[in-house]
Amino acid sequence: MTEWSRETSWRQGNALTDETVDKFGLRDPQSPEKTVVVVTSHDCDLAASPDREPDVEMIIGRLIEKADGNFTHAKTPRILHIEFTTPDSAKVIELAATKKIQIQKSNFVDEKPREDLRPGAGGLSILQRWLAARYRRSAFPDAFEKRLNDSRASEKLTKILKPVGKHICAIFFDVDEGKEIQRNDSDDAYTLAIVLLYTSQPDSKESEAVADKAKQEIESTFKDLFFNATKTWREIELVDCMVMSDEALTYAQSTAFKQWRLEHLSLRRDPEDPMMH
Repeated sequence: MTEWSRETSWRQGNALTDETVDKFGLRDPQSPEKTVVVVTSHDCDLAASPDREPDVEMIIGRLIEKADGNFTHAKTPRILHIEFTTPDSAKVIELAATKKIQIQKSNFVDEKPREDLRPGAGGLSILQRWLAARYRRSAFPDAFEKRLNDSRASEKLTKILKPVGKHICAIFFDVDEGKEIQRNDSDDAYTLAIVLLYTSQPDSKESEAVADKAKQEIESTFKDLFFNATKTWREIELVDCMVMSDEALTYAQSTAFKQWRLEHLSLRRDPEDPMMH
């Protein structure tokens, strides 16, 4: 029997062949003919011997007609829409975090990856961020989130941002400049700065214009909800709403801000929005 080797041809982001999918019975029950299974194990884990890393991890995905911008760029940790390329065209694959599986390397050793289907430009980095996001979700103060939800600010943010998901690749919140402050009285407002990170590809100017419009709508929404007749802020004070290109965000800024993922914008309301789960 062939033994697993450090020289394995498998890499993170590789797709399984149809033959391998059928061999292990990995067809998506709802879309069997559109099934695409993507390897999610890190390259180092794939190269490691089976006694150290015994399994190959993967996700059963499916081809879809068109990406929903709210699920691109790892915006939500539950669902990812990611572009893969073939020699002739680009295809969009939907991956769900709940559809992860493992196959023992000893059973997988003779399998080879598809050569005709690979992650598109930047796709592997997006896949890695999405995989990590499930375990690195930003935590905001419960009282802050309650104020957002009770005021329906979350719902209004959802309505503003969902239609422009393909242009805005991330939303960052800076609450109280990163300090953990307990605020109990409604007159003791949380300070909030928002960064709308727009994608520079394929049309930076169009995405910037869309982000600018969203910024104006967000500023108007927060003023309507939290800026009262006495011209003072209550509950939450929006101190800034910035628009920034994904090419301009520095590493230091990315670590200072907390990403407000779209799953937080799916409201705990009746009925809940099925698109966000």
